[in-house]
Amino acid sequence: MSDSNDWSHGYPVGESYPASWHSFQSPAHLRAICALMGVIWEVGPDKPMCIAEVGCGTGYTALVLAAGNPGCQVIGMDYNPAHIAEARSMAEAAGIDNATFLEVDLSQLDGRALDDLPEFDLVTAHGLWSWVADPVRDGVLKLLQRRLKPGGVAMISYNALPASAAGLGLARLVRPAMSSSLDSEEAAEVASKLVARVVAADAPHMPNSLFRKMFMGQVEAVRPGYLRHEFQTEHWRPSFHSDMARAMASARCDYVGSATIDENFPQMSLSPAQVELWNEAPDLQARELLFDLFVARGFRRDVYVRGARHAPRNLMVDALWLAPISHWDGEVKLRTQAGEAQLPRSLIDTVRQALLAAPRTVGELRALPGVGNATPSELLAMLVGSGLAMPLWRPDGVGASMGPAMAAARKLNAVAASRLAPHGVGGGTLALATPLVAGGLACGPLELAVAALLPTLATSGRSEVSLDEVIKHLIPPGPPIADDIIAGVREQVQALLAHRLPVWRTLGIV
Repeated sequence: MSDSNDWSHGYPVGESYPASWHSFQSPAHLRAICALMGVIWEVGPDKPMCIAEVGCGTGYTALVLAAGNPGCQVIGMDYNPAHIAEARSMAEAAGIDNATFLEVDLSQLDGRALDDLPEFDLVTAHGLWSWVADPVRDGVLKLLQRRLKPGGVAMISYNALPASAAGLGLARLVRPAMSSSLDSEEAAEVASKLVARVVAADAPHMPNSLFRKMFMGQVEAVRPGYLRHEFQTEHWRPSFHSDMARAMASARCDYVGSATIDENFPQMSLSPAQVELWNEAPDLQARELLFDLFVARGFRRDVYVRGARHAPRNLMVDALWLAPISHWDGEVKLRTQAGEAQLPRSLIDTVRQALLAAPRTVGELRALPGVGNATPSELLAMLVGSGLAMPLWRPDGVGASMGPAMAAARKLNAVAASRLAPHGVGGGTLALATPLVAGGLACGPLELAVAALLPTLATSGRSEVSLDEVIKHLIPPGPPIADDIIAGVREQVQALLAHRLPVWRTLGIV
């Protein structure tokens, strides 16, 4: 259905934005990016922070951040009252008392309402900038200028030019259908048929982009409601990095690097000829433009700091703690903008065994036999970029003092499993919240359901739960389910218990 509300500014408000978690919004990940780029960000588990999520939707990310940072204050802002109502409902159900949700129209946020907000150590704005009108963008900048602490970090994502230029014509093409009175599923079907006909007619300006694939059914699990959020608004505009950087400079924010870790290493994504041109570029903006010209991705995740201070990055990176993400013992590949690269098996096996024994610093891992040739930055990029490890926020592990915080995170996981996992997330990702990573371990709906279930099944003095018992509680009562479906669920759960359960224990999730 179309949205006729005058307050909506042309953005779809009739259907809630699907919940999702992105690890690059975690303070632990952003601290690692700052260290990688030699930028000081003075935060840590012993320094309570104040975090803002601008455009928080139904609040899931803000709640994961609150559960992952129990000593911090998290404020989620969104102008859709239905989003705020759902966020507050979930916070109450999970017992999260350090998350506050405010109904805010950023285009009107000023004066005392703005100045009464606390100073923020971190502001994240994911999936907002490219979809909103200029007054809302100005509101984001005003918030950063007046409420982001000196030395504080901002993470802002947006559709980037030139790669996203392919979506401009497609967005205009499908907007009438997405803005119609049809429900989201019907609107998506009408738009998809039109896109298919235009593609079949050999339109030269309809390249095979991600946007086109969404409408052609070539991207799995894309909810029609998500397509409406993407393409109904008339304000959608991709941006060049230089324009984004200029806007952020008006809030006195300096560009640090990409939250996508491998993008900070041009040699990982560019050909030798492209690297040569990149090295010859006269300044940072020219280098970023060249990078965006050479790679196909159309979405940037930029990290800024309000007043950059620099320090030797090798020392900062060596001091970072890492924890394993999986106990799978196969080959590990690093996926970059240039494709896939298989990481050296000898190095990976050595590092993996060390991490499985206990979390380690990058410096400790580099001291292992056969690893010393890798620089701190290279090793961090390989391990985090490949998904073998993730930055750890609290190296002290699961101790008695962490008991209440762990219990709160587990309660959020249980509520999220009940509310979100049965319905999927429209192709997005959920999380298993834990204070040890200052956020959550990214996961799918089934993994969330299994991990949230285990603490309720375990009894005193009993650390193991059988596969049959897990399956019994996962399969709801009701009409019989086909044997092949049950077999598929059983296989997936068995793999989770083998490869992820040890990680859940290391991170205090179960």
